Amino acid sequence: MSRKLPDGWIQRIFATMQGNYGSRFMNQWKTGQALPDGSDAGVINAMNHWSEKMAGTSAETIKRALEQLPEEPPTLPQFLSLLRRSYVEPSPLRLENKLTAEQMAKNKRRIAELIAKVRA
Repeated sequence: MSRKLPDGWIQRIFATMQGNYGSRFMNQWKTGQALPDGSDAGVINAMNHWSEKMAGTSAETIKRALEQLPEEPPTLPQFLSLLRRSYVEPSPLRLENKLTAEQMAKNKRRIAELIAKVRA
């Protein structure tokens, strides 16, 4: 199974491109071959291909790239270049200890009690 962006993300990217460029963007991919759901086979193929090529890109990077779109509708290589220029360093997950010393001591006692029950 190949890695790709979540379906909702790629749909949002294409919707944003269509909103900015109208048919100039969508016509780059249309084949005129309608799928059973009525969508164009070329557009769906393009969405799948773009999604695979952008796999692992953060939402923040995509958002920043979509805020800096060029005047003309980008091809995939052009959009990938824009993503590289728009890269946002992921922020590390930080777990904060918001427990008081008293709460920590209570939790430690409870854990010790549970361990004692398991050993008994």
